[in-house]
Amino acid sequence: MLCISLSVLLFNCNKAANSETSDAQYNLNKANRDLQQASKDSRHDAKEKTITEWKAFNEKSEKVVSVLNDQLKEFQRKINTAGQKDDTGLKKEIIRNREKLKAMRTKLRERNMEFENGMLKLDDSLAFKNESFQREFDYDMDQLDKAFKDLFKNNLN
Repeated sequence: MLCISLSVLLFNCNKAANSETSDAQYNLNKANRDLQQASKDSRHDAKEKTITEWKAFNEKSEKVVSVLNDQLKEFQRKINTAGQKDDTGLKKEIIRNREKLKAMRTKLRERNMEFENGMLKLDDSLAFKNESFQREFDYDMDQLDKAFKDLFKNNLN
């Protein structure tokens, strides 16, 4: 009788242990799936944020380039109508600034093409490259804007 009782007790303990192991494995698998989904959602959100930020930056930058180009045209028009005798230095400066502006626009468009081509494999490195490019581009545009303002201020007063 004692043997039978011990056998039943051990059988039931083993069955309970197997049930707990099975429950633990199920919970572990469910937690792993939830973690994978959260990771996927996070990557998707980061990708969407990077795309949105890039598009806003690109649009803003194109507008700034366009405004600077218009200012340069206006300055050229004013020089031509003023008929200054010694305007060759100004014209050279305008040409130099026009070339810088053209280079900035080209740089922006090339980076935009790189971004659009790299969107399928968007990862943290592309987001970092975008942030770096945006800082550098904004700095260069600020310097060009200052150069335009100095040129206009010093020669149209």
